[in-house]
Amino acid sequence: MRKVGIVASGSSVIDATVILNEGEEKSVKAEDLVVIENRNGNKIMAVCRTGVGSNENLSAAGFSPGIAYARLGKHPSTAKEFYAFSLDVLGDVSAGNLAQNKTLIAPSSDVILFEQQDNPMTYLGTPNGSVGYYKDHPNWTVPMIAKFIPYHIGVFAVTGAGKSLLTRYQVIPFLQSSAYDLIIVDWKGSDYAPHFKTVLTIGDLALEDESVLEYLYAVMDNFGYFIGAYVERNPIKAAIETVIYKGDWRKAKSPSELRIFLQKEVEQEIWISDTAEQTGEKKLTKYGANYTQRFKRYLAKVTDSELKNIMGSMRPEQVLDLARKEHVVVVDISAGQKEQKLSVFLTIANHLRQMMQEKQKLKIALVIDEGPQYCPYMARGIEENTCEAISELCALGRSYELCVVLLSQGIAGEIGINAAVRRNLNTQFIGKIHPLDLEEAKRLLAQATVEDKLLTSLPEGDFYFLGKMNPSPVPLLIHFDLPKGVT
Repeated sequence: MRKVGIVASGSSVIDATVILNEGEEKSVKAEDLVVIENRNGNKIMAVCRTGVGSNENLSAAGFSPGIAYARLGKHPSTAKEFYAFSLDVLGDVSAGNLAQNKTLIAPSSDVILFEQQDNPMTYLGTPNGSVGYYKDHPNWTVPMIAKFIPYHIGVFAVTGAGKSLLTRYQVIPFLQSSAYDLIIVDWKGSDYAPHFKTVLTIGDLALEDESVLEYLYAVMDNFGYFIGAYVERNPIKAAIETVIYKGDWRKAKSPSELRIFLQKEVEQEIWISDTAEQTGEKKLTKYGANYTQRFKRYLAKVTDSELKNIMGSMRPEQVLDLARKEHVVVVDISAGQKEQKLSVFLTIANHLRQMMQEKQKLKIALVIDEGPQYCPYMARGIEENTCEAISELCALGRSYELCVVLLSQGIAGEIGINAAVRRNLNTQFIGKIHPLDLEEAKRLLAQATVEDKLLTSLPEGDFYFLGKMNPSPVPLLIHFDLPKGVT
């Protein structure tokens, strides 16, 4: 450790500015960690954030001798030149551990830099595990607090910034080391399914009746009706609901057998619900005949592979049992249409929700990739159901040891996730973000003077770590290295 500067005027309890000693501007960098030897009697750990270089002789606000030198390509005097960094306070480390600082930072206090051979992470307490290492310091592993796992985790970064890799190689191992079993829902089937032993597909799972209905409505284009009140009352929908809830359709051995069964039973239900008394006999009315023909047309558009997707036999409780046995289960939903993918998720989510309502402890982490597909900022149709399900899982999970890990390319707005879900993610990893997300990122990082524009240019593998699981009250910039051979 070495002295690199002194505290400038205007310091407070939670922040300060360090004026660097001559020459230290070449070695001290943004995100470096320092200790302030406070003249008011304590030691304070802080992180360098926004930097500034100033030379009064080169102020572009007006003409000066320094400007005249610059016009001639010469360097003016550096007598009035200085370099400074703003400091975000982590806390008081006088006792060897991190505590809240309540002492004013005195101007002219010495600022000491932690160097490579030091390890300031020891001040953050005994780790339950770690997530990568502090930026540029491979021996400074960053601890995480395991007791806040059920407060849920959000991983935000644009495509290619490393959010799936961070989750696969850092977050998941940490959850496993904390005795959590995992169910990973892989939207694309390429981020997780190829890398884990136990993988289920859409066709393996027995969907709930409600999820089957949502799927059938979607693949049959709502029978050609616009979504609205009339669709809710039409006899085709009522007939399919009756047939599905009876459950006999699950006995079909093949898609063709299921097709024949649905056609026969749904038509029969339409006939029953749409008859008229004529000379004492019940006959299908003209409107009922139209409904049956409409149903036949739209059922014919459904392929055998689409029907096969609802014929799985594994119940959600069996998925959970498999996760407890194998510790990680990936549900590859890449083969289905969006409505079917969301139906599969709902089947699993509803079972977890039911278990928690029965006051059962789960010790399960549910990893949801491509978050905006499940809970966009403006949810519609089945998205409303998945969004509500995730919100309820988060609300109940804190009491029953369920952790939701949600990955998203965006944080808020049109490219992000629903606010009802976002506010439940109490630990965040923020990597390179889209410029449209700058305002939301600034709100999340409000407790730190992070240069927000840098968030749009972070390299792959760099993430700001903040929230409940971070022992530091201010965000820390972490990095993780991939195992050899992984791209």
